Amino acid sequence: MQALFQRWSHLLLLLMPLWLATGVSQAEPLADEQDMPALIKQIFPQATEIKPQLSDPPVWPVYQVTELIGYAFLSGDYVQLPGFSGAPYQLLIGIDRDGIYRGVRVLEHHEPIFLHGLGPEPMHRFTEQYPGLDLRQTIKITSAAVRNKASGSNVYIDGITKATASAIVLNESVMLSAVQAAQQLGLIPHRRTPAQVRADLQEPANWSRLVNEQWARELKLSEAKVDSAFANQPAAEPDTGDSFVELYFTYLNAPTIGRYLLGDEHYTRLIEQKLEPGEHAIAVLNTGPYSILGDSFVRGTPPDRLALEQNGIQIELRDLDFYSAVEPQLPADLPYFDEVRLFRIKSSAGFDPASPWTLKLVVSREQGYLRPDTIRTFAADYLLPERFFIISEQETVDNTPLWLQIWQQRAGKIAALLLGLTLLTAIILGHRWVTADARRFRLIRWGYLLYTLVFIGYITQGQLSITNLFTILQVVSGKVSGSILLIDPVIAILWCYVLLTLLLWGRGYFCGWLCPFGVLQEMVAELATRLKIRQKRIPWHIHRRVWGLKYVILAGLVVVSFYSLSAAERGAEVEPFKTAITMGFVREWPFVIYTGALLLAGLFVHKFFCRYLCPLGAAFAVLGHFHLFRWLPRRAECGSPCQLCTHRCGIRAIAPSGKINYRECIQCYECEVIYRDNHQCVPLINERKGKRKPSQLIAKAS
Repeated sequence: MQALFQRWSHLLLLLMPLWLATGVSQAEPLADEQDMPALIKQIFPQATEIKPQLSDPPVWPVYQVTELIGYAFLSGDYVQLPGFSGAPYQLLIGIDRDGIYRGVRVLEHHEPIFLHGLGPEPMHRFTEQYPGLDLRQTIKITSAAVRNKASGSNVYIDGITKATASAIVLNESVMLSAVQAAQQLGLIPHRRTPAQVRADLQEPANWSRLVNEQWARELKLSEAKVDSAFANQPAAEPDTGDSFVELYFTYLNAPTIGRYLLGDEHYTRLIEQKLEPGEHAIAVLNTGPYSILGDSFVRGTPPDRLALEQNGIQIELRDLDFYSAVEPQLPADLPYFDEVRLFRIKSSAGFDPASPWTLKLVVSREQGYLRPDTIRTFAADYLLPERFFIISEQETVDNTPLWLQIWQQRAGKIAALLLGLTLLTAIILGHRWVTADARRFRLIRWGYLLYTLVFIGYITQGQLSITNLFTILQVVSGKVSGSILLIDPVIAILWCYVLLTLLLWGRGYFCGWLCPFGVLQEMVAELATRLKIRQKRIPWHIHRRVWGLKYVILAGLVVVSFYSLSAAERGAEVEPFKTAITMGFVREWPFVIYTGALLLAGLFVHKFFCRYLCPLGAAFAVLGHFHLFRWLPRRAECGSPCQLCTHRCGIRAIAPSGKINYRECIQCYECEVIYRDNHQCVPLINERKGKRKPSQLIAKAS
């Protein structure tokens, strides 16, 4: 047995230099300043001269002979958004004089998923999507499977699989720095601080007044006018023919308009319950065959057929789904409309209701599967009288933190995660009921383990890692901002939950229930049972010595992290989590062989990696050492004379004396199932046979 263990250890040690060498080769160096003209020429291949960098604003003017054709700039001169590692991207961005992206190049980054995982290629493919996009439009990240990303009012680009948070930060760095540079260059106007609605001003209103005063603007189109637009021909005058769309739109926050159109009760509900401070609402009323939403519209999402622009910049509209639960109370003099929809404008958009804005209707027509849809837009302007507002002339600044934007975008996954953690909490608190029946326990446990592997592991990429602990240490030491801990909402929520369970019950509920790679090892152990592969039992005295190896690995990585975070992240490849879960085994062969060797070892030694090598498990064992509850039930007969739980414990956390070592226990409840089963527990079997009454429950823990 000792010889077998030594052979596995030697194999793993031989593979370590291979993964370290692989990780080192992937670092992205920062380009030298003298290389900038050459890099800018890659973005502007027609350029004949790159002028020296200006100081205010910090840009490189780009010329073709004597004509100024655009500008290049570094994102770091405008924004410093921390990435997943805590350090910002440094991007070289090119825009032309019309505000169109000409190119984006990544000069420096410290994202672990690219440095020691995916490599730089997915990131470069991501940035190749920007040329031709307008910096005035909000760019959203979506799935590569979505077709016709530019056929509606929103612009979408493909995300990076397995690097969602890193891609979001990169995209935000591009957009925010480009808007700031364009404003300073005068390509787009600065925005003033949004005006506040005068809540005390309410004038008499009816539908005729709203239309006559242009507080409700009309956009009316005929079939002939739309057909003419797609044929690139002027519409015949007068514009006759069947109606295509007849819509009106209006601003609802103003009491004069909102109280008339919605009624006092619904207006109050809108302002006090549906809108957060600083948010705005508009109503769009439509009649005609062309829907403002479309057949594929999902309630509560941005509409692809409507776009709102202000100062040349598109502002996101999001459906309020206002009348889904209540009946509308529309005014009696309001004409009939097929569609009455309310849309929200978030406070982070910087929308100023006292400045002119434009609503656009987007019409698209398919040109065949292999050809992009053709789109045309039809617009109407809107402006309310200044007497409705309290106006400030100061420039507005969007202070919405990036982490909050990411949390809002991933609300669905957050809800599913919280639901799963609520279920686990119910299992923990009701563990006596769960373990009272062996079949019920097995169904519940394996059902939850599959949720952990599929949803937490592969769908949300929520595998916790020792590298997360490095980031926490960097925050504690003051080297990076604490907001970096919130960049990935799934990781942040899991850490909060795990730290709480560490305080209460120790390390077990992460290692035994919430670790996706731990689930893979459980599945390997189950496969070994089905294949009748006998588990090798390492002698107890050797087992006790070797489980300390993971604490040595943990100490080494923590020390290295204070000197070189990059080196610590490469050393953290001792964890196979990135290869098996994040990358799904699509990685360089040394990593795959190493991970495969660990899983193969699990066929013979239950959860080999968890027992002896996992630095994260060691960290949780240390952090959870002084937990409050040791509630796994024991009897006086446990360990003397009964050794059943000791032999059945796959993780070897029960000593021959019968005591449970909570530093190693993963709270799988297998021993508690035995404890409650009168066909397995020896004292209960004896009682059932009338030989002996079992002793009272005692807490027998180290």
